[in-house]
Amino acid sequence: MKFILEGLTKCVPRIGALKEIEAHPGLSIETPMAMLYTRGGSIPHITHEVFKIISKEPQIIQIPMVSTYHYQEVMEEYDGNISEFVGLKDCLTCVSVQDPGDLTQPGHHAKDHIPLWTRSGKVLLNAEQYMNTVEAFKPDMYYFLSDGDTNAKSATKRISKSVENTVNFFKICLDRHRKSEVLKNSFVLSAIAGGYCTKARKKCINEVTKDDIVKGVLIDGLHNNGPEVEFIAFEEPKSIVEFIVNYLPEDKMRVVQGCWNPVVILKLVRMGIDVFDTSYCNLVTERSSALTFNFDNVSETQQYEINLRQNQFADDFKPIIENCACLACRKHTKAYIHHLVTVQELLGPLLLKIHNNYHFMKFFEKIREAIRNDTLKDLEDVVERQFMAHQRMLLNTKATN
Repeated sequence: MKFILEGLTKCVPRIGALKEIEAHPGLSIETPMAMLYTRGGSIPHITHEVFKIISKEPQIIQIPMVSTYHYQEVMEEYDGNISEFVGLKDCLTCVSVQDPGDLTQPGHHAKDHIPLWTRSGKVLLNAEQYMNTVEAFKPDMYYFLSDGDTNAKSATKRISKSVENTVNFFKICLDRHRKSEVLKNSFVLSAIAGGYCTKARKKCINEVTKDDIVKGVLIDGLHNNGPEVEFIAFEEPKSIVEFIVNYLPEDKMRVVQGCWNPVVILKLVRMGIDVFDTSYCNLVTERSSALTFNFDNVSETQQYEINLRQNQFADDFKPIIENCACLACRKHTKAYIHHLVTVQELLGPLLLKIHNNYHFMKFFEKIREAIRNDTLKDLEDVVERQFMAHQRMLLNTKATN
């Protein structure tokens, strides 16, 4: 698998593509794009059968190790790869370490290990154990193990240790990758640790990007994952992301994980980030909401998000969005979904998740179109107006109550 750019650029929006994919000859997946967020190898609320109905093209599914670590023993005996095991054999897989949709508990460090908070409790994982699991999974893509337990408030000692651990993990993972017949065709991404310290980031970049085996990088350690990422102001990571992107080799694919809201995603795309994930869609679905922000006509705005639990939708017999082609909007009304989420029927979050994932993927199609048409700033402005209006409405509602 190769990552090919339309032009080699630094801190500017760019179009790229993953091509020459062994399992899917002729397939090209364009960036900027979002990997499909999973837990335990399954897209939350969406069954494999429903996914086959709503998704006609191969997607990249994100497989967090924290929710699939317990699969290792059976995968070692299974004659197949992780995508076949979880029932999504037509999808590409990318193994990550932590779950971007759940808070990664800080602390609990041990020498040469990172803590994984699995469903069975804490597991201390070193680089050799991690690579054993990756080899058992046989993914199309994977990140080298890293220590990303930093955020904007991390102390210098913690930042220094995260870089030291990540570099040590990199060396072990790289050596294992070179010797592995199973992983020889996997697309490798290294992780860049270092919190919000430019000196630490520079040191890590110098160590983990110099080998040609590394085709992409994960900018790790900007946050501790989970729902609070939605409300991180772009000004917080802006300067450190800008420094990292300007210092990176231009040809490496750049990944940022987390529940970033669409406004921050657009700003990160403008800085040259290529890949995100759909954990934000899961966050919106869990609060019984549907994404409705406008991106088709950048001269118009509409309500950014609606909560289908609100009584105002009890008699609204229109789809979530008029002319939306997702299964939820084509077949069901806001009134019906309101009923489902009110009585806690499982079909409610399923329909919301179908719509939110579809809307998010269409949003990324619009991003790629806007980059080609040089209208990305216009798109950012209209989405930001809708997002800020929604935040003001929430604050006013909270103050009234």
